[in-house]
Amino acid sequence: MSKEFGRIISNLRKKKGLSQKDAAKKLGISQSLLSHYEKGIRECSLEFLSRTADFYEVSTDYLLGRASAFDSAESLTESSDNSEAAIVKSNTYCLLNRRLINNSASITYSILSEINNKKLQKYISDYLSIAHYNIFRSLYSLKENNPDDIFKISDSSYENMSNAAMEIHESRIKAAASNIDGPKLSFDILDDKYPESFPSLHEMIKNAEKAIIQNIKI
Repeated sequence: MSKEFGRIISNLRKKKGLSQKDAAKKLGISQSLLSHYEKGIRECSLEFLSRTADFYEVSTDYLLGRASAFDSAESLTESSDNSEAAIVKSNTYCLLNRRLINNSASITYSILSEINNKKLQKYISDYLSIAHYNIFRSLYSLKENNPDDIFKISDSSYENMSNAAMEIHESRIKAAASNIDGPKLSFDILDDKYPESFPSLHEMIKNAEKAIIQNIKI
């Protein structure tokens, strides 16, 4: 991460007339973490870099000290006539979301390890594996002539079978969790305990709830 990053985001915050506390709240992190970013003590994640660029309406290159002027985030992402820019945007989006999911899963498994219940660990792992399996099969089937010998369950059966298995595992997870006294968790506790990964988890929660609400509206 560029050494200029901390100085630049500090200047942008001040120009916007925001305190560290207010800016941190709007950016979805703790004030202490923002202070570390501004002082250059810690490096931020890619998703935070992207979120900060959107919030201050500048380019990520500007935040990293690579651009001398304010390029709006919109001008960088709306160039439909530039196929190279579209590919870069798509790849960046995938990279950011992959890191978001990976970091969120890391916290989930850290909490599972702390709880130390083998049944709950297995049910949750199976549930996530089936969900990923469904997604992968959808991508695999985009090309009609891809050989299906990698799978044991037929194309005509896997969707109904996997959806039923997910419902069963969801019930098992709830049943197993009902008898467990888990660790005390909150925004501050998670932020202190997982400072590098928690911003991803927080963003994942916001994205998931947004998707849930949008689907309900539809």
